[in-house]
Amino acid sequence: MAAGWRSIGLLCLATTLWGASSAVLALIGAGVGATAPVAAGGAVVLIGLAAVCGDRPWRVFAADRRFYLLLGVLEAANLGLYLAALRLGPLPVVVALHLTAPVLIILARIVRGRLPITLSVFLELALVGAGIVLVGAARTGGSAPSAALIGCLLAVGSAACVAGLIVLVAANSAAQPTVSAAGSQLGVAAVFAAPLAVAAPPPNTAVLALLATGALLLGPGFACYWWALRTADATTAGIIGLNEAVVASLLGAVLAGTRLTPAALAGGALVLGAVAVQNRFAPAIDGGWERISRSLRTGKRRPPPS
Repeated sequence: MAAGWRSIGLLCLATTLWGASSAVLALIGAGVGATAPVAAGGAVVLIGLAAVCGDRPWRVFAADRRFYLLLGVLEAANLGLYLAALRLGPLPVVVALHLTAPVLIILARIVRGRLPITLSVFLELALVGAGIVLVGAARTGGSAPSAALIGCLLAVGSAACVAGLIVLVAANSAAQPTVSAAGSQLGVAAVFAAPLAVAAPPPNTAVLALLATGALLLGPGFACYWWALRTADATTAGIIGLNEAVVASLLGAVLAGTRLTPAALAGGALVLGAVAVQNRFAPAIDGGWERISRSLRTGKRRPPPS
């Protein structure tokens, strides 16, 4: 399914907000204990907005409790792993690995026989992979090797959670009220992440900043994401998700006052190329390749002239 420009625009806005939140969270450096207040800040704003608009978010949650509990568990795990990774590893590398979700989604569809291996799919994987490598090459910090490795492994774990979240939301978003659904997801995540805040509490001076980050960046990003996934497919959403890495790298360099190489910008261009292949050029690419292959096969079978 090809996504419309409205959905692509909403996905870009959502991932831009998330990229900004990643840069701010890396600057705060609060660790896994920040998961609950960040999620709670976003949940309060979205649930409050839904209530004002007459959505009755508590009824939305009660009507599909298992679905929101699963989303909340995955979101809490995603945020916890991601924040721990940001604390240990270099920002651009961690964000890039965290966003390998589109690769995982595409590979899962291939393994399950739902997506044939075509030239356009190969190009998508190649462009996404190259974009991740380039964004990761734009590392701006000097983490210790062992800490950086652990951070990268945690980021891959968060990517698996992201892949599951994208697939679940894409499959169910059309039947759910957008703002209430996004608020319920974050609200449940905040509840499940509460033990992390008790075990590793963030500094008192950082709590307000964490709540504001959730309210102003994370929460609105989730609302845009749910709106977009009413018409966008999981693969497109995952690919555009790499925009978060580009924004996080740019803002991280600005906020931390560090130098940013052009690699992050090049990675962003490759992400746009993957989106273009997925949504606009796949039929032409696969059709052209099929015609070339057919002509080559026909030429091999053609008998020599007598």
